[in-house]
Amino acid sequence: MENFGLDFRGPEVYASKYPKNATMLGWLGANDVDRYGYRGPVGFTEDMAAAARRESRPIVIPESQLPVFEGSVTTYNGKVVPKGGCDEETRRKLNGGEISMQVEKTDPAVSPERGIQALRQQEGDRARSDPRFLSAVRSWSACMRKRGFQYRNPDESMSDPRWTPEEQTAGSPPSQREIATAAADRDCRDEVNFSGLLRLLVAHYEDEVIHTQSRRIHEIAELLKTRARNASKILRRPPQAVTLPLLRFFGSG
Repeated sequence: MENFGLDFRGPEVYASKYPKNATMLGWLGANDVDRYGYRGPVGFTEDMAAAARRESRPIVIPESQLPVFEGSVTTYNGKVVPKGGCDEETRRKLNGGEISMQVEKTDPAVSPERGIQALRQQEGDRARSDPRFLSAVRSWSACMRKRGFQYRNPDESMSDPRWTPEEQTAGSPPSQREIATAAADRDCRDEVNFSGLLRLLVAHYEDEVIHTQSRRIHEIAELLKTRARNASKILRRPPQAVTLPLLRFFGSG
């Protein structure tokens, strides 16, 4: 981007304190709901989203720079814009050339380097459709009713319009109703072992995909190793150890 006279700066990248798998497993233990309700402290939502994306953070491109970034123009400031813009040119350098691998046939937009995340999302969706998990959700709903809250599932309670961002005044504290709901939600999830069961089911379905799609997983793994090596060369620093990424990434979260 600088070669075209554009002063582009990427987002600040830092390791979040939010447990990386808490979002996938529906765990509220890191939210401090007794104080902040569902919203968490300042910056909590951004850290939560970054942890769910394995610490990647979105790049916001100024509209004036988009033509060069995405390659919608052939020249800019008298210089030839590479095919696909600076974004695709960077991908080619990291990948060591063009990549023809297609991770998800139903969604060609899923890039190969995001293949592991895409597979994890698929298996997470399968786990949440499992009859055993749906039974736990019904038990959670019954637990909430005993405490005076009428919700069919945790997503419904978290997205209650009364405490969505659109209904919040900037800087306003959470209402006592939101705190009470979030606290009951957390307790009922613990009571029905919501996250524990989900972790078991996700691991089961991930084991299945590891065995049925091992070739594709290894292809993605090799691509990630190549990208790490090339990124180290571009940044002119020694490469860190790159381990083979499989789908089971569960830690303390």
